[in-house]
Amino acid sequence: MTTSPDTALHRILPVPRTAAAPAGDAGFLLRPGTPVVVASGELLAPARVFVERLAAETGVALGSPEVGAPRPGAIAVTVDPADPQVAAVQPARGVCPADDGPGAERHALTVGPGGIRVVAAAPAGAHRALTTLIALAEQLPATAAGVELPALALADGPALAWRGLSLDVARATFSVPDVRRVIDLLDRYKLNVLHLHLTDDQAWRLEIASRPELTRDAEPGTYFTQAQYRELVAHAAARFITVVPEIDMPGHSTAAILACPGLSSAAPTPVPSSIGELTAKLLAGEFRPVWLEPGREQVWQFVDDVLAELAALTPGRFLHIGGDEPFGMPAADHHAFVARARERVRAHGKEPIGWQETVRTAGAPGEIVQLWIDDEVTPDPDGPFMAMLPPQFAELLLEGARDAAEDTDRMAEQRARVIVSSAGRAYLDRPYAETVDGDAEERRSRLGLQAYPPSTVRQTCTGPIAGIDTDAPFEVAGFEAAIWCESVNDADDLAFLLLPRLPGLAERAWTAGPARSWDDLRTRLGAQAPAWRRHGYVWFPAPSVDWM
Repeated sequence: MTTSPDTALHRILPVPRTAAAPAGDAGFLLRPGTPVVVASGELLAPARVFVERLAAETGVALGSPEVGAPRPGAIAVTVDPADPQVAAVQPARGVCPADDGPGAERHALTVGPGGIRVVAAAPAGAHRALTTLIALAEQLPATAAGVELPALALADGPALAWRGLSLDVARATFSVPDVRRVIDLLDRYKLNVLHLHLTDDQAWRLEIASRPELTRDAEPGTYFTQAQYRELVAHAAARFITVVPEIDMPGHSTAAILACPGLSSAAPTPVPSSIGELTAKLLAGEFRPVWLEPGREQVWQFVDDVLAELAALTPGRFLHIGGDEPFGMPAADHHAFVARARERVRAHGKEPIGWQETVRTAGAPGEIVQLWIDDEVTPDPDGPFMAMLPPQFAELLLEGARDAAEDTDRMAEQRARVIVSSAGRAYLDRPYAETVDGDAEERRSRLGLQAYPPSTVRQTCTGPIAGIDTDAPFEVAGFEAAIWCESVNDADDLAFLLLPRLPGLAERAWTAGPARSWDDLRTRLGAQAPAWRRHGYVWFPAPSVDWM
């Protein structure tokens, strides 16, 4: 099937702010060997990533990038924040995960008979523009002569500075290539944060040299060595994605307490990764919440050891301390832990982030907290899920829900900056509601946290998001989708839960306004399928999407 240039432009995700393919204007043949010239050495790295990706997506091998002046017949890339097209794009709002400022990702892309011109506010913007160029080219037919691009004038940039995915690598085992493939998805859809949830009750997934006992008994390949972590950080950085590592504490710390006795007065038992096994333990009353006890000095030596190494390994300026679901922990102890953990993160030269529950510990204005609890996932005290739980654990869940009721008011009062990850919209471990056929239906029926109500792809991608397209009483720092892996067995399961919902949410974060019409979005989502097939991703074939 032949794809017209105009149709190709309308298959891009996220949707550019302004883009026009003037009818009748001549375009440009992107032929093998087309020169790629950049204005300075800082642009060579993103240009090389572009050349490599374009070849993988279209088969067109461009010339090796070189520093030089623009010339006819070339792809010319430059940085000029004062360029009128770039300056006309509104800078992003919220917290910038990198150090390049709220306007760094703004860019303009022009295609004409004389060549292709990319101008950006910073190298990050040049990379985003080149990503758009790939997205356009892969929608068009490639021949031995190359890809005929339409005439195009585009100016773009994100509305939100922080756009990410929180990836749970604690409850399922993922390899370095698995995580690299997730990073590649974030890059494709212009997300710029990978929040790595590295630890939980079930497992500790990062080597800490000063605490070898944390991974001493783990099988090789079930955790990331420090060299592997650096590799992931570098792969992300080359795509202008910031890695934000999370050590979840003081709750969700069973794995750490089992490895390092003395962090708690309790004697925990291992927590299984399988949601079925965990549910069985809950029903049998064999699961007891434990936490790092702030009154024990060995806890703070442990925290300091871990944070010191993590800060040294992580070039980004943020460390996530978790802080969620402190089931059974006295409130005063939780406050004491959060306050001191924030201090220790800052002592190591980083800025702390915590889940929503950390806002209950008063901090300085501007503390970053991550909102996740909303009405769609608040447990129904009379529902079947709560009825099957042991009464003492059901009460802990209900107590957490009651405490959360005032969190958004606390965020406003404390002038916190809020990363929006509302579970009803942003949690991608919600089961899919639409039924399908064959192997996909087996996977659909198995995956997702069954305590959550199922949702359709349309509901996830177009439903209202507080602070993004509806009013909220707090300052929005950004948006993160989140994927929890209690039901996930492998990378294919992970991709199935991410796709097609993650690209739809990436569009929401990029535009930060009301969702586009479902008729428009379902076509754009469906147009991503050829690329997913090329790269071997498994996805949920929602019948409501117009698949190519």
